[in-house]
Amino acid sequence: MGIEPEDKPERSLEDEILGFKSRLIMGVIFAGLYIATFLPRQSDIPALLSGLLGGVVVFLLLKEVDERRKRRLRNQKYPPPPLRRKHRR
Repeated sequence: MGIEPEDKPERSLEDEILGFKSRLIMGVIFAGLYIATFLPRQSDIPALLSGLLGGVVVFLLLKEVDERRKRRLRNQKYPPPPLRRKHRR
C-alpha cells in the first residue's frame, strides 16, 4: 500500500550535452548573423560562403566539445554529481 519511489534513469555516457539539434541551431544562428553583418560590406558570394563555412566550424567545434566531455567522464572513476545552484535570498 506504500508508494514506491520512481526510478530515475542514470545518465549514460552516450547522452550528448547539447545534442544534434542544438548544435545545428547554433551553427545556423552564427551563419545568419555573420551573413547579415558582412553582406553590406562585402559582395554577395564571399559573405554567403564565409558565413556558411563559419556555421559549419561552430557546429564541428560544439561537437568536439561534447566528445571531449564524454571522454573525460568515461575516464573518471567516479563522475561528479550534477551541479546544484544555490538560490540567493
